[in-house]
Amino acid sequence: MVKLHLWVFIILIYLLEFGYGDVIEVPPLNINQKDLMKHLSIVDIKIALPAIYVFDDSFVDNGNNKAILGNKDAIGGGYLPFGIDFDGKPTGRVTNGRIGIDFIATVAGLPYPPPIEKTIRTGVNYASGASRLLPQNGHFLHKYVINFFQQVDLFENSTMEDLKSTFDSPEGFIQYLSKSLFFIHHAGNDLGLTFEAEMEKKYSIDKYAELLIEEFSKQLKRLYTLGARKFFVSNVSPLGCSPFNINTKNHSGPCVEEINNRVSVYNNLLPGLWAKLQSTLPGSNFVLGDIYKVFQDVFEMPRSYGFKDVNTSCCVDNNGTRIQVCAPNIAPCKDRKNRVFFDPFHLSETMHFLWARRFLKDSSRKLGRGGFKKISRGNMTQKWACLSGLEEPLRASACDTTSRVQGPRFEQRGKQIKEFYFAARSKRGGRQWGTKG
Repeated sequence: MVKLHLWVFIILIYLLEFGYGDVIEVPPLNINQKDLMKHLSIVDIKIALPAIYVFDDSFVDNGNNKAILGNKDAIGGGYLPFGIDFDGKPTGRVTNGRIGIDFIATVAGLPYPPPIEKTIRTGVNYASGASRLLPQNGHFLHKYVINFFQQVDLFENSTMEDLKSTFDSPEGFIQYLSKSLFFIHHAGNDLGLTFEAEMEKKYSIDKYAELLIEEFSKQLKRLYTLGARKFFVSNVSPLGCSPFNINTKNHSGPCVEEINNRVSVYNNLLPGLWAKLQSTLPGSNFVLGDIYKVFQDVFEMPRSYGFKDVNTSCCVDNNGTRIQVCAPNIAPCKDRKNRVFFDPFHLSETMHFLWARRFLKDSSRKLGRGGFKKISRGNMTQKWACLSGLEEPLRASACDTTSRVQGPRFEQRGKQIKEFYFAARSKRGGRQWGTKG
């Protein structure tokens, strides 16, 4: 009896420490806003956003690389088995189905933000797989991708120019931008293979992380100058736990801690950047999504989140292994709903759904175990209330989004980028920029 009580006590402590997990089936492909919010048990949270603008890498790329690189490049997700659970159609998402931002858009009552070939008032996705923060970083991962500063160029010189004429007044356009959400998943490529191949000999990780923060801050300020006020940024996930790194690098534990430590150096600088930006950019709201913590929770207790495999690729490469990119038109694993990774670098739809719902649902928790920081359902902070457009009484000073600082223009560079990718697509026999691929 004493032993039984001891075990009950241990289990209770374990549950209090780590939580009960979060096993929720991935919803149907065409689920609507109301049903998804019910599915997530967040019906008492209302998010009012006119648009979502998405930036940076393959975690959130939904077709830009596919348009640029064609249907034969794995970085573009342009062939099966990518999209096998998206009505069997490769869309450019480097996974089997939807990505996290798709679920967030649905909760906000918006369509999926389309790739940059299409400009609509509900948002645009500029993300490009293999993109990087630093302009001086080379094209180690791929020659034709859109780096972060170039994505900001395109937002300024393409989307903004196209949208201005659809508003009755400049003030209406400024108000629209101030209420839109700017979602950024960034720096994974800079801290991963790019650092190892190009930067490790030049910089210590501390100096390199500072360079990344400096460039990231510069681009966030550019977006602010252009009218952005509401920013949601994910930190970097534990790259040392990807199937590629686990299978190609020496390590003594379950993951390659050398890489994870490198990531942590950068992640630890983000809160300081947030505090600085929040205090110097009037009316701005910055929220940090702790995707690193989401991964940690899953790796510690995978079955409590519905996962049976946390470190193996679901798809098979050309060598018949699960270490390199997916081979075209070879059926992936059947248990992909229970896997964290779809290919050796990228997440399954299930894991995308998990981090999206954690970012959304944890905003109503006080645990601070991931998602939106310092937010509770019963006592919303003004920061999140301003960010998500919640219908809460707020101090005007905390949510002032009308002030706008005029900054430098980058029109010529933006035109050059569009011409560059137009030329790249024409060279490979693709369609012109601005037409459906």
